[in-house]
Amino acid sequence: MTTSRNRYYLLNPIFLACLITLLLNDHYLKYTFPSWLTGKLSDVTGIIILPLLIAFISPKLRLHATWISAVFFVFWKSSLSQELIDVYSHFSPIETSRVVDVTDLFALLFLPLPHFLIRQIDTIDFLKIDRVPVGLVVVPSIVALMATSPPSHFYYTRTKGNLACSGCNITVHYTQDQVIEKLKKADIVFDSIAPINDYALQRVSSLKNENVHVYRLNRLIIDKDTLRNLDFTMRTIKDKKTVIYFNGMQVSKDISDYALYRKLRKYYRKVLFKKLKNSLDE
Repeated sequence: MTTSRNRYYLLNPIFLACLITLLLNDHYLKYTFPSWLTGKLSDVTGIIILPLLIAFISPKLRLHATWISAVFFVFWKSSLSQELIDVYSHFSPIETSRVVDVTDLFALLFLPLPHFLIRQIDTIDFLKIDRVPVGLVVVPSIVALMATSPPSHFYYTRTKGNLACSGCNITVHYTQDQVIEKLKKADIVFDSIAPINDYALQRVSSLKNENVHVYRLNRLIIDKDTLRNLDFTMRTIKDKKTVIYFNGMQVSKDISDYALYRKLRKYYRKVLFKKLKNSLDE
């Protein structure tokens, strides 16, 4: 006999509150208000959501969803999962990351709540939410669990400027020291150079072997156009290659209009990388 899916595993106030909290925390609160609370909040909400989602997607596993979630959570939070994360992030358009922290396992204490809901939701009418298509909840739930952290470049391509340039990078066949020396000969001298911060190293362990530094140019003149407060990151990869990230800058224009924002980002990325390439090739 085929077991039908129980929509109320997802359509209940506990699941929906946890989903909204997870999304808000992972993509805003965690980075705007970093603390122990925001660091653990995603683990707690995630461990409540996961068994309910498993029980909904695969009804035959509903009575096993709690312990499956516990085993997966322990594996995910251990160093054993790093190879799986690397493979997944390489092929998936939705990157993820996590920090190995044994204290995160305290979230397992919340598993009795989804376990109770899986077994008793049919008998608790006041928790059932009707008139909401369950399909509107399934996809955001899966995405929220897959993308509990932003892609790794988020942690080392930050800018204080109002024009950010995510994904703006070039790879050159020089070491960072060679890049600095060649740019200096072209009268481009960085005003500050600093190693990547500990928070980024904690979130992206591979950076420890890539000599990552952040750079700031207070002013750069290109074709009589003065660019201000430019933020860069450089990381060394194999064969002495260096990836140069242009993270952003400060512009005086009002860029609240998104079309103008995209236009300016495309323009400055083009002229800046042209300037850098020409300077390195001299």
